[in-house]
Amino acid sequence: MGLWRAPHLPLFLLGTFWAALVPLVWLWPGLTCDPVAWHRQELVLGFAGAAMGGYLLSALPHWLKLAGAEAEGISPRGTMGLVLAWVIGRLAGGACQPDGVALAGLALYPLGLALSLVLPVVRAKAWGRLPIALAPLLLLLIALRLRLASDSLTAVLGMALLVALVGGRIVPAFLLARTGDRSGRSPMSFGARLADGALALALLLHLLNAAEAWVGGMALAAALGQTLRMKHWALAPALSGHGDLTLLVLAWLWLPLGLALLGLGLTGAVALPLSTLTHALTMGLMGSMVLAVMARAWMARAPGRLVAGRATIVAFAVLQLTTLSRLALSEAGPAVVLPWACAWTLLAGHCARASLRPVPRPVFSARRGG
Repeated sequence: MGLWRAPHLPLFLLGTFWAALVPLVWLWPGLTCDPVAWHRQELVLGFAGAAMGGYLLSALPHWLKLAGAEAEGISPRGTMGLVLAWVIGRLAGGACQPDGVALAGLALYPLGLALSLVLPVVRAKAWGRLPIALAPLLLLLIALRLRLASDSLTAVLGMALLVALVGGRIVPAFLLARTGDRSGRSPMSFGARLADGALALALLLHLLNAAEAWVGGMALAAALGQTLRMKHWALAPALSGHGDLTLLVLAWLWLPLGLALLGLGLTGAVALPLSTLTHALTMGLMGSMVLAVMARAWMARAPGRLVAGRATIVAFAVLQLTTLSRLALSEAGPAVVLPWACAWTLLAGHCARASLRPVPRPVFSARRGG
């Protein structure tokens, strides 16, 4: 039962393993009848879905504590149920399966994760956390669009919105906590809400089949807004040798950069194909942000801070170079696939080793005051 003592451990282990395995389909395309569809589905729903669940479930007790309720999160049996739902989704959601069977399997994990978050939040009346608790339902929307419409742009914009909603809160909170602020909570500026709204509107316009130029223009507006919101962040710790925070900020920068590239592609200002440009938001943003947050669970603890180890920094650097290679080469060859797989295999080993050690509390930040 040691692996189940904290929800992030089994889900992060599944996520890192899957991130290393899925891109190998480009080297052995016979693994599935539709490599393109399976690749994009599993990196979003499998890899990112597992990572998102691990983080949100570990943050749940803190949300409840702030609301004045008992800080009880999901039980080990509940975590086992979600892991089983995730596995069923991978087995039933294969590219060769009928759509009905695939969607039924793919829906289990997002629905189970949303219920695991929403019910405690509603009981605690922590209404401010309800939007984030409902965020896993975006995975269900992505599954529907990928499966029924082969719509990868919904997946890309949906994952970018998830990062904006979740990452846009946790990154400034971690930065603020390192400055000595006892609350560790950074208030959402009006500009940040506008930036998230612009990104949500870009997704809505796409779902309503608006012209690509309109979607691209809104993506460009969202890129500007996501850049400007950083003016209100306490960036000094990330710029002064706090490696764990530097990784978070560098990962975040892929959001405005990726949205800008996507917007330029949709408006016709850049000639590169969208299938290439979107990798700034998938490999760059999604991969980097997942790594930067996930690795905090096994980083070494120093008084009042986390220490990003050499292996984590190397893996993060490899992901950046791999993303740049994918954008430059416009194809997923061995030069892209193998470094990506090696980086995530290294991280899977760290996660497996962390599952054998006592779980640090808090999971994702150093205890204040040493």
